[in-house]
Amino acid sequence: MKNEKSPMYRRGRGWSPSTPLPSNPSQPARVAACGASEQEGRKTCSSVDDDKNMKMPQPHSHDPFDICPRPSPAATVVLKPSLLVTNRERRKQGGGPSPPQVVRPGMILLKSYISLSDQVSIVKICRELGMGSGGFYQPGYGDVDGEGTKLHLKMMCLGRHWDPLSSQYTDYRPSDGDKPPQIPPDFHRLVRDAIAQAQAQTLPPITPDICIVNFYSQSGRLGLHQVGQDKDESQESLRQGLPVVSFSIGDSADFLYGDSRDVDKAQKLELHSGDVLIFGGKSRNVFHGVSAIHQNTAPNPLLQQTNLRPGRLNLTFRQF
Repeated sequence: MKNEKSPMYRRGRGWSPSTPLPSNPSQPARVAACGASEQEGRKTCSSVDDDKNMKMPQPHSHDPFDICPRPSPAATVVLKPSLLVTNRERRKQGGGPSPPQVVRPGMILLKSYISLSDQVSIVKICRELGMGSGGFYQPGYGDVDGEGTKLHLKMMCLGRHWDPLSSQYTDYRPSDGDKPPQIPPDFHRLVRDAIAQAQAQTLPPITPDICIVNFYSQSGRLGLHQVGQDKDESQESLRQGLPVVSFSIGDSADFLYGDSRDVDKAQKLELHSGDVLIFGGKSRNVFHGVSAIHQNTAPNPLLQQTNLRPGRLNLTFRQF
């Protein structure tokens, strides 16, 4: 799936926290105001040059986050999986994809839809992109300069960046000016095929231009939220009920959904590695979230081939 010549896959190589951030002409530079409050005494622009102790605000850089950290030499001992785990893996892989399951009108679940080989490819591509410019970071509310309330996950946006502070899509990440990587062609193929498998006559096709990639650690979670209301999508997409397509990779998770933010009234669906959940039409604006990650439930072959860290990788596609 990886095109070594593509710039988006070269973006992560040779990067280090000390590498200067690229300039972004479309983003206003953050500079200190020339004036100070009267209580502190007025300071003119010319006096700024004389004040060597004044610190000018800088864009906040994000440390690279590796979803597949390489094990240390001292941790290379691999234990043979138990018979229970082995039998569970055989059951998961033996039957192949299940028929589409209608969870509620407009919400369709494709169990075990993504093959192991495609799951491995997805993880490897997300790792490559996630280590580069515009890669994984920990988002939060009010964290333009890296401060504020943090979400319990790591996030990377493809196509367009979603800004939690403004609840809007932008071309650049405000905290560091990075431009999101493009959605890889193979991801487009998987989305297209999944919608077709879910009986496209009831769900219109999409050409996704937005993908939010979230990595939940084993303590990660995400409160109930509503796609159309929170994410500044076009009225045309909302009017047509264009579906949202969600991939689950790694550990299983409890997915909550309902018609309000009331957690007590929400219904729960357990999503496993390889599952695809599609919601459009009457379920396009359903409230949804992740309440828990189940430890040690990721497919063992996936872990062996990727070294994916404990947790859940979730890719959510939509058309703006």
